[in-house]
Amino acid sequence: MFHLIKQQSKQIIEHLLPAQCLVCALTSNNKLICLHCEKNILSQRQYCFNCALPLNNSADYCGDCLQKDYIFDHIHALGDYTKPLSILIKQLKYQKSLISGELLAELLLKSVLNRYSKQQLSEYDYLLATPLHSKKLRLRGFNQTQIIADSLHKSLNIPLLENAIIRDKQTTAQEGLSVTKRRKNLANAFKLKQSSTQEIAGKNIIIIDDVVTTGATMNSLCKYLKKQGANKLTIFCISRTALNKEI
Repeated sequence: MFHLIKQQSKQIIEHLLPAQCLVCALTSNNKLICLHCEKNILSQRQYCFNCALPLNNSADYCGDCLQKDYIFDHIHALGDYTKPLSILIKQLKYQKSLISGELLAELLLKSVLNRYSKQQLSEYDYLLATPLHSKKLRLRGFNQTQIIADSLHKSLNIPLLENAIIRDKQTTAQEGLSVTKRRKNLANAFKLKQSSTQEIAGKNIIIIDDVVTTGATMNSLCKYLKKQGANKLTIFCISRTALNKEI
């Protein structure tokens, strides 16, 4: 189903050439995005070097990251969860716009290459798309983070950790839940697939996600990967957004 949709998406792209920018709809010289919109999205944002939360000052780290340690090494985000990224993400997830997914992957790649050297990226053993529960996967027809991971895999030449970790617990939608409820919702949500032959112990893994809010999903997944002996865990996401904390 996924491959069929992807093939149809590519045919649509070819049919639309010369392409229009998916963000502003102006001519983009046969590219998915025009230079103006690309520059705006990739412009430097003020963010915490550890958790990628947007900051209002020139500090390197947010208050939380100065006070506590996280299971993951750090998060890299393309941008904040605002337009046009929020629109492109929704188009991908809910309208099955794989063209939007290809654009998001392209932009995330450029953002990553602006921050990391080839030497730094070569230290990672796997890319892992955040798993969807099997029922949600059947309903949606594809895993949006897998689309992004597939594209990064081809460009960065980092192997994919495929079909090794599954989302065993069918959780309710995270959107609208408090920090505490999100954590409870994601507790023990992941497990190692019994038939997996890929080794996790001692490996450095980049986890791909679309939106990171409280980090509940990432913390749950990273906690499980650490139990399996994973070494360094870094998160690449499209958008990082904050949620008001519940005491």
